[in-house]
Amino acid sequence: MEYAPTLLAGGALFVIGLAMVLLRSELLFVLMGIEVMFNGAGLTAAAAGQYWHDPVGQVLVLFLMTITGAELAVALVLVYLAYRRLHATDLADVSMLRDDAADGEGAQ
Repeated sequence: MEYAPTLLAGGALFVIGLAMVLLRSELLFVLMGIEVMFNGAGLTAAAAGQYWHDPVGQVLVLFLMTITGAELAVALVLVYLAYRRLHATDLADVSMLRDDAADGEGAQ
């Protein structure tokens, strides 16, 4: 069985996700890019597991899906809270939410 097309598809998914993360400034598109990168990594892990006749690749895909689901839930709550407070989801606008007190310039 040929594994090159599966590895190529996984690499293409990862590159597409990376391009979305680097080129888009909308927070939801960045999150979608991260999800696409996770899917590319999962597809590659499953193909590697099939190549070596080892179920570890499939177990890794299950862990990736679990981690991705938890990450997505937390990220969507943060996007909702940012939109509710700022009425924007652009990365330049959301970066205003960072804590200035950590820099030592907070209110005294």
